[in-house]
Amino acid sequence: MTKYERLAQSLEQDIMQQVYKQGERLPSIGTMAKKQGCSKETVIKAYQLLIHQHLIYAKAQSGYYVLGSPILPISNTKEFSLETGNPAIKATSLEDAKHCLSLAIEEYRESSLNLSLQGVQSLRQTLADFFLDMGIYTQESSIYLIQGVTQMLSFLSAIDFPNQHTYILIEEPTYSYYVQFLKSQSLPVLTIARDENGIDLTQLQYLFQHYDIKFFYTIPRNHNPLGTTYSTSMRQKIAQLALKYNVYIIEDDYFGHCSSTSHYLPLYYYMEGQNCIYLTSFSKTIPYLRIGAAIIHKDFKNTFEKLTHQSYYYSYQLPSLISQATLESYIKSSLYKKQTQQLQNHLKKDYQIIKKVTQNWDSQLIQVISSYSGYYLTIQCLVDINLDLFQTRLQQKHIKIARNERCFYDPSHFHPSIRLSLARIDSHDLKEALQIFYQVFLDML
Repeated sequence: MTKYERLAQSLEQDIMQQVYKQGERLPSIGTMAKKQGCSKETVIKAYQLLIHQHLIYAKAQSGYYVLGSPILPISNTKEFSLETGNPAIKATSLEDAKHCLSLAIEEYRESSLNLSLQGVQSLRQTLADFFLDMGIYTQESSIYLIQGVTQMLSFLSAIDFPNQHTYILIEEPTYSYYVQFLKSQSLPVLTIARDENGIDLTQLQYLFQHYDIKFFYTIPRNHNPLGTTYSTSMRQKIAQLALKYNVYIIEDDYFGHCSSTSHYLPLYYYMEGQNCIYLTSFSKTIPYLRIGAAIIHKDFKNTFEKLTHQSYYYSYQLPSLISQATLESYIKSSLYKKQTQQLQNHLKKDYQIIKKVTQNWDSQLIQVISSYSGYYLTIQCLVDINLDLFQTRLQQKHIKIARNERCFYDPSHFHPSIRLSLARIDSHDLKEALQIFYQVFLDML
């Protein structure tokens, strides 16, 4: 830990213990440097780190002040949050957020009456260029702004597709909220097993050939909950089979623009958009915005537009104007690129820690599954273990985890495994959390 990080950590503790109270002015840079016996540059970096953590703010020609409502809890109990994939608001720079929100308000203050059901045209034009870097060649007319992937999945599951097929095919395990939705609606569902190696392509072809499958819902990269990514050859073969048997692909690329997977091209690319609906979200990068995008091929456009017009009356799926305008400001100002780069650097550091810690774990007892690029990894238990008791003991150690049985449509297909998320844990706590996790696991045997 550097000098400025140690100083920032010490000041953070002082703030939480109310040595410096809410609204109070911190010592000047010069005074703090003398007090700590360090350089002014060290103090400046420490103060900037506290600003980034939303604990203090700078007032021009006045100094640095403790925020009136610190985001971090005052509790002295250390919590290890490994259960949620939703990053905390503090993960986004407050100054960047203020800047983009200000630009958005100024730019769109007279635009609300001109909003179409596809979303703001200038944002869709911006996104068309943005998606080019991801191997997605599309026009703004094919881009629809949505509130999120989950809501769009519920809409798509309920409507008829042009192929007039019936079944919905999902990976198992897969996104838990979609599994629960499908169960609640009693929709006709088929499953295909997915593990660290992907799916069985022979089985996929059999299902495509012998069942009238409306669409195959898949999370090709940064899979939730496994954390894995399909190989290039597997993505190509899935695309070929879908086109051959007239099956639609719903490609959930929720983390795509944050992923560090090199030379990656989505299914949408291999299918040239045909029979493919591409869904992504920006909420993993900017957590205070609820906004995503759907890319719709021209052959599905009429069906999809009927859906959007119907949804206007009973469940408005379009993101707010301020969310759209703020996202556009982020992308145009390059602050979104900065945010994703910071996220990638953070995850790279986390995975270095994970690899170093888990290399000493007994591979006969436990298996780590991940592509080491997104928020998620899965811990597969290779021996019998009471998950209820294991989770309880972890909670007693202040570690929160998510169990994977909720990600299986058929509970009998579940084998004991746990999803860990890096969305809300600091790098300096991760090593300790993993060590506690493994020791509790060993104590269970």
